[in-house]
Amino acid sequence: MSFKSVSTVVVGSLEAQGAFEYAISAARHWGAHLHVLCAGVDTADPGFYYAGAQAIAVQHNLEQAQADVAQVGAQVKARLACEDITWDVEVVTMMANCLEPFLTNHMRYFDLAILPLPDGRGRWVIKTTVFEACLFGAEIPVLVVPDRGAQPAPASRVLLGWDDSAEALRAARASVPLTSTVDVTEICIIAPSRLSADRSDPGGRLAQMLVRSGASVEIRVAARLHSDIADQLLQRASETGAELIVMGAYGHSRLREAIIGGVTRSMLCKTSIPVLMAH
Repeated sequence: MSFKSVSTVVVGSLEAQGAFEYAISAARHWGAHLHVLCAGVDTADPGFYYAGAQAIAVQHNLEQAQADVAQVGAQVKARLACEDITWDVEVVTMMANCLEPFLTNHMRYFDLAILPLPDGRGRWVIKTTVFEACLFGAEIPVLVVPDRGAQPAPASRVLLGWDDSAEALRAARASVPLTSTVDVTEICIIAPSRLSADRSDPGGRLAQMLVRSGASVEIRVAARLHSDIADQLLQRASETGAELIVMGAYGHSRLREAIIGGVTRSMLCKTSIPVLMAH
């Protein structure tokens, strides 16, 4: 089992797009088809302009976004032309408020989205919209990649954060194409609940599921040492040399808009290695 159809989204300049290069190496490793969506997004607020200038300004901004993304699309095609993988590039232009519904429908036909990390630099709002639309809207697993420092796919050691939740189980299932091929998958359980059905054998049934899929699994049960779970997972990943973290992603629905939960947001802000998330 492996991912056979993966997608990545490029917004803005192609420079420092670690997710794009990671997606190429991942598609090559998995023998997957790579879809690249180049999105030109007009982030200007139409309400900023007075009524008479609004239509003209919106049209001008869209035309500028279209010109910019056409250039990026050409760069993406030139980069992929030398790769021995199957690929396609789609170039679209839209206003920012159309991005979330477009991605919700568009991205649901792929096995995995490989996205830039919405880490607070540059286009935070747009990157977060892309992340939430793919994860909560299209409901596909998302692998977020830092712009710098990420090892190219594939990883050799994976850290799987486990808390017995439905989101963590979906992430574990989504990670099978990865965990079945890496050297070691460590199931890391921090302060397991005494009320859990697996309280006598934390992580045991999950380990069994992964082993049956071909994974080599270790289980580590730890006391909670940090107020932020993300900090403890990242520390453990650093200690063990894990190159990728798998975890459930949490969010809250408010007026049909996804809001990233605390642990998820903290991980996105702090990680220096790729993270596979599912909701």
